[in-house]
Amino acid sequence: MDDIDIIDTLIENYTGIATSTIGHLTEVGYLPDIKALSSCTHTVAGKVVTVILNSDNTEVINQALIQAQPNDVLCIDAQVLGIKACWGALRTCAAIYEKLAGVIVIGQATDSLQIQQLGFPVFAQGVSAVTTFKSHEAKGVLGADIRYRFGAQSSLIRSGDIAIMDNDGVFVLPLEVAQQLLHDCQDKHQQDETKFRLFFDAYKNNQLDLLF
Repeated sequence: MDDIDIIDTLIENYTGIATSTIGHLTEVGYLPDIKALSSCTHTVAGKVVTVILNSDNTEVINQALIQAQPNDVLCIDAQVLGIKACWGALRTCAAIYEKLAGVIVIGQATDSLQIQQLGFPVFAQGVSAVTTFKSHEAKGVLGADIRYRFGAQSSLIRSGDIAIMDNDGVFVLPLEVAQQLLHDCQDKHQQDETKFRLFFDAYKNNQLDLLF
């Protein structure tokens, strides 16, 4: 099995696993302050394509949108921008057109209402009304490693990693870690789902006394 097949298989399997299931087993690759801009009712998984901004020149994001493959996840390091947002409704439209799986912004996004209306999975540190504009400052970099830090948490995000995202948060896992965790994640997910379904059905049918 080559790397492409391995990645595709991992993505397919992790779309059935909640991030909280992964979080029961590891903190590796967790991005603590990255949250969904709108309700994400299912798990989204995809191969990461990294983008690093070095200034308010965001042209590299357009380049990434063109070069990314369907079902990829753009991960944009926009920490240099501070309160400025590099991602909004029109770029979300472009991501939908390019058939991406989702977008992670380590920084701010804008146009939150329109993004919610579009229903496309965008995850970010926050929302800002201040945005970037055309700039001739230093260009960003496509495909470089991102060093993510939040308090004591530190992760290295690389193009080719696997992003797993839902309403509870975001994990970005190296392939080898995703492979190592998969079986235990599947077992944990199945056990928890069975227990929850048993309780929920009894609760719905007012039969909780039969469980205890």
